[in-house]
Amino acid sequence: MSAPVRSISETATAFDRRVCMHAARIGQGSERVERDARLVYVEGVHAGLSIAVAALQRRERLIDYLRRWEGQLRSLQERESGG
Repeated sequence: MSAPVRSISETATAFDRRVCMHAARIGQGSERVERDARLVYVEGVHAGLSIAVAALQRRERLIDYLRRWEGQLRSLQERESGG
């Protein structure tokens, strides 16, 4: 499953929503999926930079996106560690 790609005319908010939906779909499966970690990392960097560029183009606040994704990261880390 490849990561979403942002179109030039898509707003940062719309792309962020699609990335969230993509992450939710990935997380629905109960079994573990093994993928090349380099690919997962590159997909994440690409999505993050795409959101940042779109937000800058529309003068949206990057800190809001960062807070939201930090919250998701903490939640997933706690769930993974059993906490």
